[in-house]
Amino acid sequence: GVGLKLLDIPEVKTYNLSPRFLEAIDPKIAGGKLELPVTHIVPAAIMGSGLGRSHVSSGDYDITLFCEETVKEFGLEDLRLGDLVAIVDADHTYGRIFRKGAMSVSIVTHSDCITAGHGPGTATLFTSKTGAIEPVIDADANIAKILGLRDDL
Repeated sequence: GVGLKLLDIPEVKTYNLSPRFLEAIDPKIAGGKLELPVTHIVPAAIMGSGLGRSHVSSGDYDITLFCEETVKEFGLEDLRLGDLVAIVDADHTYGRIFRKGAMSVSIVTHSDCITAGHGPGTATLFTSKTGAIEPVIDADANIAKILGLRDDL
């Protein structure tokens, strides 16, 4: 998952992504954006631990679920391990920062937590500081389903 580049859309950077998983996702380019399946849209405003880290090659970025109104608004109560999620206004090009108009897609790697600033952790797969990613809601956008590891999701 290190060094993979998307030659047809260089505005999108990849991290932690194997060629096999990219092929299984089978993203399309439409209207100058990379269309990627995601189960949820997450606002950068509720991201916690991992913000400001200098790189995204290791470590995670936690979705804080403490605001019940926001959890309900974005339908985050049913997040699962392995879900692909779009984080709006998040640029992970050189670490994790808030950038209006940016878009990142990450995979949920660990479960929720009750410690302030923490929650389900995510690892970055795709990012575009220019917003060249179009998230497409798909309930099956989970690594187990995408790779055919489970069919009961």
